[in-house]
Amino acid sequence: MLERLVLCGGAKRSGGDSTLRLALSGRAQNITLKLEDISKKMVRNVPGLLVDLIEIATYVYCADQAISRGGPAQVGMGADWRRSFRFVIPVRNPDHWNRRNVLESLCSTLSFLSEDDYEFEFEKVTNPVPIQDYLEFSDADGGATFKADEVVLFSGGLDSLSGAIEELATNGKRVALVSHRSSPKMYDHQKHLVTDLVARFPQKVMHVPVLATTQQTLRVQEFTQRSRSFLYAALACVVARLLGNNRVRFFENGVVSINLPTSEQVVGARATRTTHPLVLNHFREFFSAAVGKAIDVDNPFIWKTKRDVVRSIVDRGCGELIRHTVSCTRVYNITKLHTHCGCCSQCIDRRFAVLAANAGEHDPVEMYKVELLTGPRDEPDDQTMAESYARTALELRESSDLAFFGRFGGETARVLKCFPSQSPDEVGRRVLDLHQRHAQGIADVLKAAVEAHSSELVSKTLPPSSLLVMTVSTGGASVLAMMGKHVDSLQTWVDEAEAERANAATKKADVDGLQVAIDAKTKQIVVRDLLRLGDADSRLVRELHGAYQRDLSDGRSPENYQYVTSHKLAQGLQIDEPTVRQRVTRCRTAVRDAYKRKFGQDPPKHLLIENKARQGYRLNPYIRFVAIGEIESTVMSQSPAQPVTNPSERR
Repeated sequence: MLERLVLCGGAKRSGGDSTLRLALSGRAQNITLKLEDISKKMVRNVPGLLVDLIEIATYVYCADQAISRGGPAQVGMGADWRRSFRFVIPVRNPDHWNRRNVLESLCSTLSFLSEDDYEFEFEKVTNPVPIQDYLEFSDADGGATFKADEVVLFSGGLDSLSGAIEELATNGKRVALVSHRSSPKMYDHQKHLVTDLVARFPQKVMHVPVLATTQQTLRVQEFTQRSRSFLYAALACVVARLLGNNRVRFFENGVVSINLPTSEQVVGARATRTTHPLVLNHFREFFSAAVGKAIDVDNPFIWKTKRDVVRSIVDRGCGELIRHTVSCTRVYNITKLHTHCGCCSQCIDRRFAVLAANAGEHDPVEMYKVELLTGPRDEPDDQTMAESYARTALELRESSDLAFFGRFGGETARVLKCFPSQSPDEVGRRVLDLHQRHAQGIADVLKAAVEAHSSELVSKTLPPSSLLVMTVSTGGASVLAMMGKHVDSLQTWVDEAEAERANAATKKADVDGLQVAIDAKTKQIVVRDLLRLGDADSRLVRELHGAYQRDLSDGRSPENYQYVTSHKLAQGLQIDEPTVRQRVTRCRTAVRDAYKRKFGQDPPKHLLIENKARQGYRLNPYIRFVAIGEIESTVMSQSPAQPVTNPSERR
């Protein structure tokens, strides 16, 4: 992975042609940063730490845009899609930013959010940009006396609008709305919504739009913008501190926030983590360390579906505002007539939610370039996105607990520790309930569509690439069948996995369900139904387990789990590198032989330990470590390196 040096604010280091230089001021300026509608009194005494924080977040965001991941050809290629950044940033308080707890928290926050690697070096700025250069003051001075009860991130989408209305109408709070002006098109919609909210709730709304963007001299190369929510949250944190507040609120429905990989098109590094509960935990830790005061970052909508969000807007008498919100991710294609493409995941999610909430009258179909159910989808990726979205929802609707957690156990486990006031069992069940309610809404919409378009479906006059035809056609996931009878989702999932194996499909399908335990008494590794490794091989696996556990805790996608170099393994095991390679080979042979004895065929390659040229070794990220008590009954009488008998076979 090539490291990219990013020199900010005139910092000087030796670097090659790949060095990226960013500047917020001066002759080399290529970034614009403006906080608008700010009162002079509000920013009379702005701490240098807050100005530093804004600049750091802006530099990170613009570097994210300026350095490509490799384009669409790199999607799904795991580590090859990752980038490595080394920032040198002049700041007003370098001693503070170079503190270990601040640096580590900053790097871990950004790494989890964007799945890139980060390194920062902070030095003393020689000519700091005056805060006034970043401000555009409002004509009125209402902000000087405005006392906000809450600071809310306001994107202009359905969720943030619903959150603002809930705080204003239900809770009677005064709200400061912080918006990132990502584009002129979005800003027009944000302004329209804010104007309406101010009229409905006089003296209770303050709006702070922030413009942070690259200039024409700095070409945008990457559009995934995984670090955008870091900039977004940093801006809100600064505004909150200027207003004397210690909390920032995101409002995003739980299905998007938790973001299970429910579509093949948004799996892995492409799947956003904007408001994932672990991201919010990282934000709390970093912003508290950054500003020297406890900062809370929360998401009150974590247990709401998108349908709940839409229903909340309508129930509070603000349904007519829905048409002015924008959810589409393809902002560059927005027109006055078509504010939504109708094909991206956000458009599909929005339209299903609106229809499920019986709020279609507030969301005119003309706003969508492609109608959700019957519109033709010309691009193969758009077809896959729509069909996968609907099919997965119908599978989730009927999933048993076992099937759901078997499929999404790893992702759900990452969420459990984010809610310390609730038991893990309660959190798990709420995650399941959330997704089944979401799925039920989609099933209701599809069922109504099948009934409404039954004659066209029978006569085959609907476009073959429309979502409705793709979903009910032979060879797809049949909506009619799945809604007409109970479907055993676990068996469906198992059948799909078996079919994938038969067709030599993904590595995950081959190793899914492989359970491994560490015997605390003997320190040996036990592979369920296969064998107990000897002491030397067990030491090797335990050494790799440390990296595996860190990746799991950090929430990395499986394809991005880290490799451990032969050199590091040799140091940890206190042996030389050739012996490391011999030990890996011996361990693989033991596992392969046990597997072949058990199943009568060779196992998938690298079932337990994987390797990659010039990067090293790692445990297969799809194996699952369990407590020895879960499988010890299968190994009670086994000696090292002997195959383990399945309990069901003994019975």
